[in-house]
Amino acid sequence: MSNQTQTKKRRISPITWILIILIVILLVLSTFTTGAVGSITAKNKRQDMITVASERAKVIEDYAIWAEDTLTNFSHAGQIRTLLENPNDPSAIADAQKLVDDFSADVGDLEGLYIASWSGTVLAHSVPEAVGTPLATSDEDLENIHNQLENAYDKVFNFGMMESPASGRQIVAANKAIRNDYGEAIGFVGLGIFTENLLNDLADVQLSGLQNSQYALVDANTNAYLYHPDKSLIGTTCDVSDIQTLNQDLQSGSAEESGIAVTGVWFNGGASKNVIAYQYVKDYNWTFLVIAPTSDVYRMTYQLQTFVTIFGVLIVLLVIVFGIINAHQEAINRKLGNEILKNEATKESLETAMFNDILTDASNRTSLEMALDKVRTDRDHPCYFAMFDISGLSAINAQFGNDAGDTVLCRTADILKESFPEGTVYRTGDDEFVVAVQKNENSTAAYNQVYRDVNTAHGALI
Repeated sequence: MSNQTQTKKRRISPITWILIILIVILLVLSTFTTGAVGSITAKNKRQDMITVASERAKVIEDYAIWAEDTLTNFSHAGQIRTLLENPNDPSAIADAQKLVDDFSADVGDLEGLYIASWSGTVLAHSVPEAVGTPLATSDEDLENIHNQLENAYDKVFNFGMMESPASGRQIVAANKAIRNDYGEAIGFVGLGIFTENLLNDLADVQLSGLQNSQYALVDANTNAYLYHPDKSLIGTTCDVSDIQTLNQDLQSGSAEESGIAVTGVWFNGGASKNVIAYQYVKDYNWTFLVIAPTSDVYRMTYQLQTFVTIFGVLIVLLVIVFGIINAHQEAINRKLGNEILKNEATKESLETAMFNDILTDASNRTSLEMALDKVRTDRDHPCYFAMFDISGLSAINAQFGNDAGDTVLCRTADILKESFPEGTVYRTGDDEFVVAVQKNENSTAAYNQVYRDVNTAHGALI
């Protein structure tokens, strides 16, 4: 086998190159698309977590504010001040207790509502058995209550979420000082509202696409859990160091109040790594956390990667199969191509022989007849015809030979083509030519132009 034949067999065809380039482009596009779409999807999931953290933190904050508003409304009742000014008056005691009972009936999830003297003795309570008992177990505790109330003055002091010393259950607790006409504190009112139903209801609401998510509430100052799905962890310290650092930054103001706290961390010995979003409740110094497994947050990314990988493999296989088929078809395609070229050449030759004069390359009589059938003329679109006859062509052929006569014919055709740039030259006989000029206007200028072209041709032919 010759070297030329071996080189021809080893040559990579253009189609094969196209297929190779297509594979490379598909791989690049697949990688880029997977990265871009996966990044956007994960970003949207993280943003959803931030949004949910903000919304649910707002619900909890509103719940605490509602508790404050409830206590404020209660503190305005006249029976409270009357009782504190007359703590031994049976009528004042009865009126105040009735007020507490009636008001308590309209407050949902209430643990307790009470009126206490400045010395800390309960004078009226929604739980009658608590009347007469001290609220503070020591002088130090009572002094702390006094300091908190004095700092708040005429506003509610909210203890936030805490474990109730009375019931052992989680509550929102708040106190408010009651003052006389001179602004002196003569007692205070307080309430505790259970938070379990609210927190459990929030925990039951699943995030779309994040069914395994959970949330927690952390005291930013102590890092203790105020709420956690695992009830045994409430009151214990959050063991995620990034959350502890975040709480410090939130209190110092060096961190945004909402965002992604950390990605890819273990959370309280869970079975998978997590993404954690947060919302800081500044007024109460709480950090609300939404915790979702990394596999949930990036599930769409993983699915896209799998899909694109499978798709890429299928495309590669299809391209390979197509390449094999194409290799088998190349020989047939080459033969068909050659046949088509031959047919086109034959067709072109036939058309030339049918409509053109082979000697002068001018259109022939058949072409003129077809043109006359197709031409459309009217008053505004005239068509001019000029006829030329070569005198003595037979004598030239006889005296100088047919080659000289052919030269005269070709030269005549060339002069007519040059003289009538807008016209078509037809050879209608051995020594006869017709020039057709179609005009788009019927004007003296158009006529004169044709007339000048006739004179130019005549002058050149003499």
